[in-house]
Amino acid sequence: MIRIVSCIALLLFFTIRPSESKAQFLNIQIDVEPSVDTVVEQRLDFGQMVAGSGLQEIPLGSPNMGVFHIRALRTQRMLISIDADPTLTHNNPNVAVSIPMEIYANYTNNGIDNFRTSNALSDQLETIIVESPDNNPDAMWSGIYIYIYGSIDLRNVPLGSYSGNIILTVVYE
Repeated sequence: MIRIVSCIALLLFFTIRPSESKAQFLNIQIDVEPSVDTVVEQRLDFGQMVAGSGLQEIPLGSPNMGVFHIRALRTQRMLISIDADPTLTHNNPNVAVSIPMEIYANYTNNGIDNFRTSNALSDQLETIIVESPDNNPDAMWSGIYIYIYGSIDLRNVPLGSYSGNIILTVVYE
């Protein structure tokens, strides 16, 4: 409310006394809040496996890899990190067995879902700038695709469902 009143008073000052001013300088600042939407397009899914079957991999490009899509304004700068549990744990809390897991991530930053042109995402906080899609360089919106893949070492473990978390952190500047 105070901001509105002060703007009106400033406007009245310039309206009432414009002839006494020799030069007018205006400093206009507009805060624009960027909009970022993150969607899980596809979950990483190792599916059903036989206990004791050893190393099981989901390579980059597999239909079972996970896919995140981050929709953002073109030229938006973002800090992105992926944090994954090192193991999958049994869904029954009374079963104290886990399955070792290694997770990797790649990304594209031009709004196009194409893992073949993706770059490796480091395991540290990484700065990524959103670029325009090649097929529409004037587009106001674009996005980042993040591809999650990896492996598990399936030893002799009790039957059941195992799960883990992969946390995508997006901080935009």
